[in-house]
Amino acid sequence: MKRLLLYTAVALTYITGHSENKIPAQIKAQYTFTEVRRHVDGYDFEDSNDMILYASPVGSRFYSPYTEQYDSLMATPGGRDKYNDMLSYAASNALIIENGGITFDRNKVNIPSIAKRTQVTKPDDEEFLTVIDYAAQEDFTYTVPLSDLQWELIDDFKTILGFNCQKAMADYHGRRWWAWFATDIPVSSGPWQLMGLPGLIMEAETDGGEYRFLITGLEQVNQPITPRPGNHSYTEIDRKSFRKLQWEICNNPEKAYPDGKTKIINKQESIAAQTAHDLIETDYH
Repeated sequence: MKRLLLYTAVALTYITGHSENKIPAQIKAQYTFTEVRRHVDGYDFEDSNDMILYASPVGSRFYSPYTEQYDSLMATPGGRDKYNDMLSYAASNALIIENGGITFDRNKVNIPSIAKRTQVTKPDDEEFLTVIDYAAQEDFTYTVPLSDLQWELIDDFKTILGFNCQKAMADYHGRRWWAWFATDIPVSSGPWQLMGLPGLIMEAETDGGEYRFLITGLEQVNQPITPRPGNHSYTEIDRKSFRKLQWEICNNPEKAYPDGKTKIINKQESIAAQTAHDLIETDYH
């Protein structure tokens, strides 16, 4: 089986700045995050997003590459003007109108777009996670103790991306998770808030399959684990209160716009109001 050779922490250089992670990442892992929504009428549909994990033996950051591209553009001088120029160009040259809908021809224009807003950082050598998320037109942040997640190892194995992986189980914030981790990748990290096993988590899924992370790419790197680009203001909140807010919005999408300025409910939010599926964490009820 394969083994990923990593630099030792002693050999790593440190980065300057205000990042919570000073030891560079040694791996970059790409995941597909899939949510299966259970519609009240009895059928399912899937929503999939690409996600990225940069991790060292002591810290990590997990985020959407598309949201990162958007934030990076907005963090540059004149970023908002550049974005508006892209929209104007697309409106003139790349609009496709069919079946009553409007989309952009991606072969003609590449506009940074916001995807998943959730970002999870494990600061170097800390015993908690820092979570950034978005709801009701506002950025929120909260912390999660690593002690909340306790794994039980299972004597079951399979191969993922050529690595021998062992199975593990944990009850975490209202859901049971099944994970497969690779001990040959000596980074105790994984997607979202899932970590703490003796190797990288390659796949994880909840009972019933409503939420699933599957690794799709892995490479060895040596680069800083940078914070979210740009200057942002965050409202501090506790985890359960944030999930309660999300659940209220799922059941009444207009609550996503507390200022009353925006009354257009997008398709995804309309669908969410018609599903029996719950959030990725359910212990807020």
